[in-house]
Amino acid sequence: MAKFLVVQAARFGDLVQSKRLILTLRERGEVHLAVDGGLVPLARLLYPGLAVHGVAFHGHDGAAAEARNLGAFAELRALAPDLVYNCNFSGLTGAICRLFPPETVIGYRPAPVSDGGLLRSPWARLAFQLSRRRRLSPLNLVDFWGWFAQAPIAPERVNPEAKPGGRGLGVALSGREARRSLPVPLLAEVVKTVSGVFGAPRIFLLGSSAERPAAHKLLRQLPPKLAAQTEDLSGKTDWEGLVAAVSGLDLLVTPDTGLMHLAAHLGTPVLAFFLSSAWCHETGPYGLGHTIWQAATPCAPCLESAPCPHNVACLELFQDASFARLLARSLASSEGHTTHATPLPAGLQCWLSGLDGLGAKLRLVAGEDPDAFLREGARAVLADWLDLAPGAVTAPNPESREQRDELRRLRESLLPDAEWMLPQGRYA
Repeated sequence: MAKFLVVQAARFGDLVQSKRLILTLRERGEVHLAVDGGLVPLARLLYPGLAVHGVAFHGHDGAAAEARNLGAFAELRALAPDLVYNCNFSGLTGAICRLFPPETVIGYRPAPVSDGGLLRSPWARLAFQLSRRRRLSPLNLVDFWGWFAQAPIAPERVNPEAKPGGRGLGVALSGREARRSLPVPLLAEVVKTVSGVFGAPRIFLLGSSAERPAAHKLLRQLPPKLAAQTEDLSGKTDWEGLVAAVSGLDLLVTPDTGLMHLAAHLGTPVLAFFLSSAWCHETGPYGLGHTIWQAATPCAPCLESAPCPHNVACLELFQDASFARLLARSLASSEGHTTHATPLPAGLQCWLSGLDGLGAKLRLVAGEDPDAFLREGARAVLADWLDLAPGAVTAPNPESREQRDELRRLRESLLPDAEWMLPQGRYA
């Protein structure tokens, strides 16, 4: 039986988003997963039966981490896997991959020792080209990692279709980056609107202990009757308790968080709000049955590590006086969403999650998307490069010479190196 090692050094949400790759490999052999030690219990809940190995990826500098991890490295080396899938461009994952023959490493492969650093596999390089034009990127992170393996499982097999479970509403208080989350006063208005549409069900506030102050502030801003039926679970759940809290909810209200991806994994419907550096085409909830409101101001998506020169102008779209009415109308409509006939403030978009032959593909149901044509073009480039069957994705139909030239320039910018057009070695 083939033996595979997946190295996932990132955090909560990224572990969940590795699901397509992990499920694909599990059908083909024995899978081992190396994750940060703090995520080992969660990994075992998400992927029962998988062999999970804890590594100190976070909380230490490179030298200290490598010294601390000597035992873990020896354990991984002893596995002697047939293939190693390195999901992260980092020095520590590179050190792990140097334990194995370089030809067995897929994703981010160590360069020769004399050079140092890491080399991107052809597929990872193609995705890196997309990251330079994020607004046009059509590739969900689940599919980026999923296509590290040849012919990954079908997208519809990754997560169950999301359906209300009858337990009430969940509210993710914030993500790791505060700028990507709705501030508490605005979140309170969203909770009141959603609760009214759902008939005032029970509400569960979810987050780590760091979100407890936000939970207390939110409770003070809710009407007394609504606050009385709200339970604050922030900082009170372990991984098993968190899975239980998210399972069976009617809806999870959330920014771009690990909780959002956990909900999609469990089949819990998501109502997500994306702004600042969060871009729904890259990290939106995976599968069917989710709704995303995206702030698509001209400066979006931005770089979260850089200060915002526009005073987070994208947040103003959710503070528009019309937004509560638009949100209520979309939740109450017979189709569960708003329509193109409903005007939105300029720059605000409403998307429904969907799937095609490549993977996750969002469908615009309200607002304007001036980048749609080139995003479809980028998706067609990916499909061609992966040699997907005709019709697996919807290719754009240029209506003018100008559009044909735009598509040509896009393809050339994504495929600047002729070697990428060769059928061999696309994944390695």
